[in-house]
Amino acid sequence: MTLLYSTPSILLLAIAIVVVVAGACGGQIYIHRHFRSADFVQHNEVGGFIISVVGTLYAVMLGFLTVVVWQQFADARQSVALESAAAADAWHTSVGLPAMARTKIRKDILDYADDMVDREWAEMRSGEFDKQADVFVMDAFAIAGGLIPVNQGEANAQAATVQQLSVLHDYRQRRLASNRSGLPWFEWLVLFIGAVCVICFCWLFGVENKRTHLLMTAVVTTLIVSMLVLLFELQYPFRSDIGIGPEIWTGTLEHIKFMQMGGQMQMKM
Repeated sequence: MTLLYSTPSILLLAIAIVVVVAGACGGQIYIHRHFRSADFVQHNEVGGFIISVVGTLYAVMLGFLTVVVWQQFADARQSVALESAAAADAWHTSVGLPAMARTKIRKDILDYADDMVDREWAEMRSGEFDKQADVFVMDAFAIAGGLIPVNQGEANAQAATVQQLSVLHDYRQRRLASNRSGLPWFEWLVLFIGAVCVICFCWLFGVENKRTHLLMTAVVTTLIVSMLVLLFELQYPFRSDIGIGPEIWTGTLEHIKFMQMGGQMQMKM
């Protein structure tokens, strides 16, 4: 699995298409060499009706799973955006805390954002995560939660900061969960069985021009393989090279550093 996801998506797609199309066309040539063409031609009408039913059922199943996976991918992208926004918000809401607590919390947030860009995203490519990021979050929680406010302003800042840290923690867990919850093996098995049935059905027709028949089979096979590779690449949103990158966190880092370079002293560490 790790080897497949380390392969560039376009290369994986090209290899899959070449291998499967070669096998499909080879199987068709073998079948038609061992049976008379007339045996296929006389069943074209019935075969056409059956393949329309089989193809429709497979298209519905493939389309449904594609929509489900794409929705999960979109949800994962939104989780990253909300997680990074919560980190930036915690940075801002800590402005009302005492200087020492504010400095420590903001350092944890900055270290967390750096960890996302430098380490965690690389770990997620193999389905893992960086445990040090949890340390940064828990340390910020401990500082904010253990603070004893001396006035209403500090109490408000404490409540807001803890709330944003909670949001950050929750969306981090969602992000990590989405990177471990791909399609179950049984669904992949059903997809492969359906693909084999549709492709093999293409062999059972009789066409006068054999090259045209091979081209038709190749087109059907290419479409099915392309959709399966797309599902494979999207099922784990952070593992493939077309997955979700750390660009959102890079933007958060730039925002925080811009705040630090500004003229407002309360935005400093």
